[in-house]
Amino acid sequence: MLFRTVYKNMPSAEFLSLDALGALGGVPAETLKPQRLSWTERIAPFFLVVADIAALGIATAFELVLVAHNSPDITYLGVGPISAMIALYLVHGYSRKTDFISLEYFSEHLIAIVLSAACALLVTYVYSTFELSVKPSRAAIPLQVAVFAFLSLAARRFIGVQIEAKHALGSLLVLGEGKKAESFCRNCVEFGIKRNIELISPTGEAARLKSFGRPSEGKGKPPVQPVSPQASGFVEVVLACDVLKLQPTVLRQLIRLHCSGVRVQTVEAFQEQHWHRVNAQAVGPDWLFDSEFRLAHGSIFSQLKRLMDLVVSFCSLVILSPVLLLIACMVGFDSRGPVLFRQERVGREGRLFTMCKFRTMYENTGDIYTQKGDNRITRTGRWLRLFRLDELPQLWNVLIGDMSLIGPRAEWVKCAEIYEQEIPHYHIRHLVHPGITGWAQVKYRYGENTDDALKKFEYDLYYIRNFSFEMDIRIAIKTIHTMLCGKGR
Repeated sequence: MLFRTVYKNMPSAEFLSLDALGALGGVPAETLKPQRLSWTERIAPFFLVVADIAALGIATAFELVLVAHNSPDITYLGVGPISAMIALYLVHGYSRKTDFISLEYFSEHLIAIVLSAACALLVTYVYSTFELSVKPSRAAIPLQVAVFAFLSLAARRFIGVQIEAKHALGSLLVLGEGKKAESFCRNCVEFGIKRNIELISPTGEAARLKSFGRPSEGKGKPPVQPVSPQASGFVEVVLACDVLKLQPTVLRQLIRLHCSGVRVQTVEAFQEQHWHRVNAQAVGPDWLFDSEFRLAHGSIFSQLKRLMDLVVSFCSLVILSPVLLLIACMVGFDSRGPVLFRQERVGREGRLFTMCKFRTMYENTGDIYTQKGDNRITRTGRWLRLFRLDELPQLWNVLIGDMSLIGPRAEWVKCAEIYEQEIPHYHIRHLVHPGITGWAQVKYRYGENTDDALKKFEYDLYYIRNFSFEMDIRIAIKTIHTMLCGKGR
């Protein structure tokens, strides 16, 4: 009998390894029916582009009615919305896979709009300085962008609600068994995938219950129900098994599904596409040569990245000097010890350097990891860590070339030695300069053990593979979101 267990966003989750009844090739088509993309998902990118263009026109008309202009030349009004659309593209604001109704996207949407408005104002007033006939109104662009932000966000929420309702009816079909399949299903629960998950064993062996998390309200395991022919279809198939060992009938069925429009992909491809991280188990000595990498230290982007590091770090140190002085006084008054914490870290290509941070602990002894509620952290240190202000002195490391603004976390030498022994190919993350912020820092919490280090390493691999200006902009926006929401520790 074919069984399934349904995953939902619940505090407890359990799943059953399913008897495949002769594997997928022998399962009736009406039982395992594919579910195609809904019309909402298909037209979502096109709809959002059209909606934003309409929002641009409405915002401009609204602004023209309320604001008096000093110049007949109002072409500068197109700078704000266009820059806003570019910023939304960088935060995946036109992708059907983005969770538009999440609080995280809401925050990133507004941050992207604010940054685009600042850039539009800068461009407009620099242009008006050289073009004397252009006299932009001070309220024109802010008002226009504010209206555009509201309308564009409303359009995305409408699309997000429609897509979520459709996903709730479909399933994610996982083909596999053992630790790999179990780990993938557990990660699906942790990431809060908003659809049912059906796990099927390709071997046809007897089902064996696997339990994760807490029991269901202390009443034992939830009842197991068979999949009926009227069950909702699946929208995606994930292979959590060795594809080469599958039966020919199963492979033919998977190929037919893939060609008919149902996405069939491996666990590694699913993680990279949906969770934006690379499965470390899939990385081998030839990984760098099999993939198309944008990473090239002599490229134009690499040189511009270093130039940007120099300009931003120097200007930030100058502008933030009063804040740095204030924080230094607070650290000094709060507890005894040096204001700055210095530690030897591993940089690009394994070179060692001394990193500077504001001291946030009474002493740096005991566990090499900082635990939640660690009593070594000072009162001032808790606030500095919460908003990541203890990282500001690293701007000096960026200025002198030891670090970059964006990149993998600079690891302590002792931690790096442990990770090099326990995590295969950990040295790959040293291909780029370490950064004050990075993809792993904004996507994952502070590490407390080697397992956390492994997961952060997978995010670092994704950053290295997708090394680009667009990636850095996305990280910068997510960093602002992290700081404003106080997600540090």
